[in-house]
Amino acid sequence: MVVVSACGRRGSAGPASSASSVSVSASLSQDELYAEAERVYRAYFELEQRAFLEGGVNGVPVEMNQYIMAGYASGESSMLTQMAERRVRMQEGTRSQYTVLEQVPDDPPSDSLVSLSVCIDSTASPLVDADGNFVASGYDLSRVFFKYDVDGKLKIYSSNEGTTDSCEEN
Repeated sequence: MVVVSACGRRGSAGPASSASSVSVSASLSQDELYAEAERVYRAYFELEQRAFLEGGVNGVPVEMNQYIMAGYASGESSMLTQMAERRVRMQEGTRSQYTVLEQVPDDPPSDSLVSLSVCIDSTASPLVDADGNFVASGYDLSRVFFKYDVDGKLKIYSSNEGTTDSCEEN
């Protein structure tokens, strides 16, 4: 069985920005930080969607490292490796969607510079096995935490994930 977080597509309906590797300054306003966090999340999601369609990869795609770090990168690597080993992929021709529910979820870690609460809807983009049999889909609620990496870029470093009944604002 694939880990539950594999059915959540941390993502967006919009395309990733080509200028997505811009370093951000510690002098950004709170609104600018949230905008940057959403941009980072959106770009990361596009790469994850590709990996899910391919059926996972061995580790994290190199370009994903500009958006994720620390424990989050390790978890992503494990999930994608597990998908590849089990020959599980996102159903061809489908795509998950996400909604940012709020900018500051309850109880962010003290080292989080900015936080987003995101709901991922994978009901129209299920995970399937090599024979096309349903594996998982649903609604996942993620609280995603960001901070600066040593390269000066705002990145996802941690999250708390769970399931929910819909992506309507709670």
